[in-house]
Amino acid sequence: MPLTPQQIEQLNQLADIQLPEPIGWWPLASTWWIMITLIGVIIVGAIWVYFEQKKRNAYRVEAQALLDDIMQKSTEQMDNSPSQKILEINRVLKQVALTAYGRVQVAQLNDQAWLNFLKEKASYIPQPDHLIEHLRLAYQPPAQDTSALKQQYEQLNEWHRYAQKWIKGHHQ
Repeated sequence: MPLTPQQIEQLNQLADIQLPEPIGWWPLASTWWIMITLIGVIIVGAIWVYFEQKKRNAYRVEAQALLDDIMQKSTEQMDNSPSQKILEINRVLKQVALTAYGRVQVAQLNDQAWLNFLKEKASYIPQPDHLIEHLRLAYQPPAQDTSALKQQYEQLNEWHRYAQKWIKGHHQ
């Protein structure tokens, strides 16, 4: 049905629909402030935990560096024998244990009790068989023949690998 002229005139008098101003973001609702605060607290907390963990594990990084230095030392800097290096690695392990667990628990340990302690504090790290023999090698003179010397170096490398894993993975 077509519009009459009177209807058209009335329609022309109508004004366009006026939309209200859009609702602004500012000031934020209290829920947004709570969310922003919580996110800020979580971020600050995560950063704090990260740096605390890094500070608590600084002794591990230092011990790993000492182990690397021991293995790379040349003959001029120290006795290059495997027994001397095993003794030095054991000293570093003992220092790490003293730092982590205290003098009362660690200072009196030696031989099998020391190895049992190492196993107890990092039970998920497999302890090589005959580790006590590797440890006792530290108190023996260097081998004279090449096959025995080669075996001593293999024991040294096994002791070194175990020490690295233990320092990295022991739990407190």
